[in-house]
Amino acid sequence: MLRRTLLALALVVGTMSVAGAQPALSDIHAPKVTMYATATCGYCAKARTWFTEHDVQWEERDIEKSASAAAEWKAAGGVGTPLIVIGEAKINGFDEAKIGAELAKYAGKRS
Repeated sequence: MLRRTLLALALVVGTMSVAGAQPALSDIHAPKVTMYATATCGYCAKARTWFTEHDVQWEERDIEKSASAAAEWKAAGGVGTPLIVIGEAKINGFDEAKIGAELAKYAGKRS
């Protein structure tokens, strides 16, 4: 609940155009988010829904359909799906708290 409230506040403040207001969200440096997944993974589906609900842009790499994605997943230490990479951080499995905390690190950084 707190995370959603903070996100909503950031959206409101970020869209203000009054002199001295916070910059728009488009000015905030967003990390690259990559999810190594499979089509039948239930936790991958939960992650997709979470990303969509929280307006997170991500790239999905299907490790069953792409040999290069499978090699990247393995090299990144993948042991299951999803493997979510946010910037340099790697999160094995779908963990809302870890994903939210990692994305929050970027909220105040400028590009």
